[in-house]
Order: sequence, then C-alpha cells, then structure tokens
Amino acid sequence: MVRPEIKRVVWLQCKLTAVAVAVAAVWSSGDFPAMVSALMGGLTAILPALLYIRVAYAVGRASPAVLMKAHYKAEAAKFSLTLLIFVVVLLFFKDLSVAAYFSSYALAVLAYWFGLLIKTEK
Repeated sequence: MVRPEIKRVVWLQCKLTAVAVAVAAVWSSGDFPAMVSALMGGLTAILPALLYIRVAYAVGRASPAVLMKAHYKAEAAKFSLTLLIFVVVLLFFKDLSVAAYFSSYALAVLAYWFGLLIKTEK
C-alpha cells in the first residue's frame, strides 16, 4: 500500500502538469505542439516517479539495509527512465517547444518540494 503522502505528491505533479498545459495553450495561442510539449514535460517527471514508487515500495517490511538497497535501486531506475525519456523526446519529437517542455518538467519536479510544505491533518 502506498502512503497518502506519496499519492499526494504524484497527484500534485499531475495537477501542475495540467496547469502547465493550460498555460502553454494560452501562451502559444492554442499551438498544439506547445501543449503536447508541456504534457510530455510533465510526464517526463511523473512516469519515473511512478517507477520509483513501484520499485522502492515493493519490498514492504524489511531491515533498514534491505530498504536502503531498494531505494538505491529505485533511484537508479528513475534516473535511467528520466534520461531515456529525455533522449527519446529530444531526438524524435521535431515540433518540440523547448520552453514548454522544460518548464512543465521543472514545475512537475517542484511538486516534491511543494509536497514538503503541505501540512496534513491527523
């Protein structure tokens, strides 16, 4: 089971990506490649985060050494997938709006920091 804090950060990434797509639509006067670029930027952050969650939290209850190893493995998988997505997008998407792509990616990554600032009621 994934903890609520983790779900909240991923949902925040999704919401911030939707905001970035809307801003790209307004900023580019409805230019479809700019909106797709913003969507791909957000997905470049979201998909590796989901992979990290899947790998890191597959262990369940275990010793600290096993948990740490799982997190290292998850971080390596996340980094590799992020790098792969960057390469694929930058090489094969010819109509890429670089500003929309990287702005959306940065905004989705900022969700980790925003997630630390959001207080939860207990």
